[in-house]
Amino acid sequence: MSIAKNARQQVLDRLSNRPLLHHDKTVQDTVESWNWNMNIFEIFDEIREWREHDIKNVLTYAYYYFNEDQQINDLHSHLIGWSVNENEES
Repeated sequence: MSIAKNARQQVLDRLSNRPLLHHDKTVQDTVESWNWNMNIFEIFDEIREWREHDIKNVLTYAYYYFNEDQQINDLHSHLIGWSVNENEES
């Protein structure tokens, strides 16, 4: 496994079972329920009023789950103020 794939898998493993603060789902359950069936605008509508902690966890997980999707990264940047990449570097 390459270093990038290993790092991506570590993020997925770390975030997957975290419960969301105001939902009965885990991060993994939420992202997998989207599973390419929702566009970025529908995702935005679903999460825009969530707590920042949940948004960061879900969008970071989604970014790696959807193979480092740029739209997920842009949405994270719009809602949180920095990209997933910047979040991982700090």
